[in-house]
Amino acid sequence: MGINTNIFKKHFFKRCIILLIGLFIMSLGIAFSIKASLGTSPISSVPYVASYISGLSVGETTIIINLIFILVQILLLRKKYDLF
Repeated sequence: MGINTNIFKKHFFKRCIILLIGLFIMSLGIAFSIKASLGTSPISSVPYVASYISGLSVGETTIIINLIFILVQILLLRKKYDLF
């Protein structure tokens, strides 16, 4: 059982890093799209408006709101949520 725990921790850390890198790239693309006056997509409109309200950058609010979406998904699915 010790081996499975180590594998779980290793994969979980790797998956979290990949998630954060993906969120960073996505928020960078959204920020470039807004700066180029191309507009926003429906999913990026929430962080766009939240950035005006909070004073944070669009990228920061995109990462925060998408992490909130993931937490809400975990709360809604509870035991059905599978990390792998």
